[in-house]
Amino acid sequence: MSISANRERCVRNPVLIKEILKDPITTDWEETVHTPFVLKEVSQSSAEYGRVNTTFERTSRGMSIKKLERVENPYLLGHYLMKKEKMRSECSVVREISLFHGTQRSYVNNICKYNFDWRKRGSSRGHKFGQGVSFAPEVSYARHYTMDNVMILAKVLVSRASIGNQFTVVPPTSCDTTANSKCSVIVK
Repeated sequence: MSISANRERCVRNPVLIKEILKDPITTDWEETVHTPFVLKEVSQSSAEYGRVNTTFERTSRGMSIKKLERVENPYLLGHYLMKKEKMRSECSVVREISLFHGTQRSYVNNICKYNFDWRKRGSSRGHKFGQGVSFAPEVSYARHYTMDNVMILAKVLVSRASIGNQFTVVPPTSCDTTANSKCSVIVK
């Protein structure tokens, strides 16, 4: 992609996008044109809503979902799938974990379009367990990172984690992730 001062130019590869859209993750996707992403409201009566709601309620401590939207971005999905394959070729074990990320409403479009930005590390609450993007398996913990109660449920790839602290800029060479001692915070 090349970026000019006022415009963005996305190079589209319909063959590659068609291949990416065959992945099971896209089963519920509705759009065929993605410029560059689409947010689709998920119906409360759908199986997808039920899966997410079950995951949410398990750790939300009384909170409930007001609106659920699915991000459809084949470009980020393609990047994710390539990263997963690369990690699998280099590591014996790669776990794909669904984790929550609390964020500000004003960041949602950029996250959906460009992915999580590690450069914003600690911009809302600091970086106690490593300098990067923080995720949590529990909604009740992730909500401390947002004043707007906006949650993103993301699939996160973890091979090997080390205990991080506020001075950890990148994980040790043999690791791809930092975390706290209980793994209730995962930092990428």
